Amino acid sequence: MTTKRLLVAFATDGHFLRQDQLAIAAAASNAWNTEQLIPMLSVWDVRGPRPCLAGVCDLPLTCRITQADFDALANDWVDRARQMFSRCHQVFKL
Repeated sequence: MTTKRLLVAFATDGHFLRQDQLAIAAAASNAWNTEQLIPMLSVWDVRGPRPCLAGVCDLPLTCRITQADFDALANDWVDRARQMFSRCHQVFKL
C-alpha cells in the first residue's frame, strides 16, 4: 500500500495468533526489532479477523531507483521476512 510519502509492504506467514500467544508474539517482535529491524516485526490486527505477525518494510516515494534495484530490494525484503518467520516458528513456537 502507499501512504502520502511511503510505499509500505506487509508480509505475514498466514497464521493467526491465539490470545495466549500475544505476549510471546510481542516478545518475539521486540527481540527481532532490537537485533534486525528490517523488516520490522509487529503484532498486526488492523484488517484481519484475528491478530497475526506481520513484517513491515517501507520505502520513501521520493527515492529514485531503477526497476532492477527495486526488484533486488524487494527480493531482500522477502528473504528477510522468510528468516524472520522461520525464527518466530523455531524459537518462539509461533
